Amino acid sequence: MIPPPLPPDEPRRLLALRRLGLLDTPAEERFDRIVRMAARMFRVPITLVSLVDESRQWFKARVGLSVPSTDRSVSFCGHAILKPDTFVVRDALKDQRFADNPLVTGEPRVRFYAGHPLLAVDGSPVGTLCLLDRRARDFSDEERQQLEDLAAWVEVELNALTLREARIALARQERFFALSVDMLCIAGLDGTLRQLSQAWSRTLGYSERELLATPLLQLVHEEDRLATAAWLERGARGELLPWFEHRCRARDGSWHWLQWNATVNPAEGILYGVARDVTEQKRLEAERRQVERMKSEFVSTVSHELRTPLTSIRGALGLLSGGVAGPLPSEAADMIGIAHKNSERLIRLINDILDLEKMESGKLDFHIEPQELGALLSQAAEAHHGYAQECGARVELEVKATDAWAMVDGDRFLQVLANLLSNALKFSPRGERVTLRLEREDGRLCVSVQDRGPGIPEAFRERIFEKFAQADGSDTRRKGGTGLGLSIARGLVERMGGSLDFVTTASSGTTFRVELPECLALPPPHPETP
Repeated sequence: MIPPPLPPDEPRRLLALRRLGLLDTPAEERFDRIVRMAARMFRVPITLVSLVDESRQWFKARVGLSVPSTDRSVSFCGHAILKPDTFVVRDALKDQRFADNPLVTGEPRVRFYAGHPLLAVDGSPVGTLCLLDRRARDFSDEERQQLEDLAAWVEVELNALTLREARIALARQERFFALSVDMLCIAGLDGTLRQLSQAWSRTLGYSERELLATPLLQLVHEEDRLATAAWLERGARGELLPWFEHRCRARDGSWHWLQWNATVNPAEGILYGVARDVTEQKRLEAERRQVERMKSEFVSTVSHELRTPLTSIRGALGLLSGGVAGPLPSEAADMIGIAHKNSERLIRLINDILDLEKMESGKLDFHIEPQELGALLSQAAEAHHGYAQECGARVELEVKATDAWAMVDGDRFLQVLANLLSNALKFSPRGERVTLRLEREDGRLCVSVQDRGPGIPEAFRERIFEKFAQADGSDTRRKGGTGLGLSIARGLVERMGGSLDFVTTASSGTTFRVELPECLALPPPHPETP
C-alpha cells in the first residue's frame, strides 16, 4: 500500500476546508440527495461526499457505509485531491497503491473507485464526490462527465454558505462606506480611485463618477504632488506607508488638507486608505501659533518695560528702608518695608516670566560644563541660611556621594535648588529641618530636597509642574509665589539632561528629586600661573 502524499499547498488547503464550517456537522438533505442520486445513476452500492482533513477523510454525506470517517493514510480520496481531474481505480487488487489496503482486503472490500475533487472558493481541493463498488469495472468518458457535473453541484452546496456570507459582508461594507464620516477608499497603487465612501463627495464636492474618473494626483496641490507620488511608490514596493498629509482641490477651487492612514496589499496592487479632512484643524493650529507668538512678544515687551522702572523703585525703597534719608517714623518704615518686599516679589515674577518665555522659544543661554555637585549644594545651603531663619526652620546638608561630577550649568542648577529649597522652607513647620541630600543611585546622581511639611494635596499633584499652578488651599495662597517656579525648574533640569520628580505623603512631607547622569571623566586641570 502507498499512502497518499500531502499536496504542496496543504496549509492553505486545510484553512480553506475549515472556513467552510462543515467538518463534524450533522447530515443535511442538500448533500444527502446528491449521494442518493449518484448511487442510482451509477448503480454503485457506496457513494460519499468526503472531506479530507489532517488525519482522516470525514463523510459529510454517505450511502452504503455506516462509519462516519476513515484514516487519511488508507484513503482513496487522499490520492484523488492531488489531481484536478476524476481519479479512477478500475481494480484496486491490481493496483499496487491499494492492493493490500485494509479497505480493499477488509470491509467494505473496495474494488472500484471513482472520485472527482471538490474545490473551495479559492480553488483549494477540500474533498471528493466519490463512487465505490465491490467489483471491478470500467468508467466511460460519459460517466466521468456525469460525475464531474454532480461534483459541481456539491461544490455549489459546499460554498453556498461562504457565498451568502460574502454577499452579507459586501452589503455591510457598502453601508459602512455610505455612513462613514471618514473618507474611505480602495485605490490602485498608481493613484486611481476604485471605490469611495460618500464622505469624498461631501468633502470635495465632486460626484462619485467624477472622482473615479480622476487620478488622485490630478487633485493634489502642485507643491504636494511629488511627495504624494513618492508615497504611492513606497506602497508599490510593498513598504509600510507612513502617516501622510497633502492638499487636494475641491470642486469650488478651495484646497483641503487631507491626512492619510493607509495599508497596501502588494499582491493585489491595492491600497486601502482612510483620509480625514484636517483643514479646520490646520487653520486652528495656525491661529494658535499666531496667538502664542503674539503672547510671547507681548510678555517679553511688557516684562522688559516693567523690569527697568521696578528695579529703580526697588533700589530707592531699599535705600529708604536702610536709612539713607534719615530715620523714618515707624508707620512709614513699615509701609516702606512692605513696598520693598512687594517690589522684590514683582521683579521675581517678571524674571520668572522672562525665563519661561526664553525656555519656550529656545533662547535661554546655557553654559554646560563639568561641575562638582557637592560644592554647588554647599553654596545653595549657605545661601538659604537667612531665609531658613526667617521661616523658623533650618537646612541640613547630607553629601553621601563624594567627588560627584555632572555636566550642568552651575548658575541654572543653583536656580533649581533655590526654588526647591525656598518651597520646602516655606511649607516647613517651625523648628523643623529641610534636608538637602546628594547620593549615587544606579549609576546616576540624585539630589533631593526633603521637607517635613503637610505634603502636596492629592488633587494638585498632577498639575504641580504646570505653568501658574498653585494649590487652592488658603494656607498655600498665604505663602505666596508665582506658580512658575517648578515649571521653570523642571525645564532647566531637562535642558541639562536630567529629570525632576517628587514623592509626597499627606502630613509627612514631600521630597523633590533631581536625577542627573554622572560625568565620569575628570575635568581638565587648571593651567598653572607663572
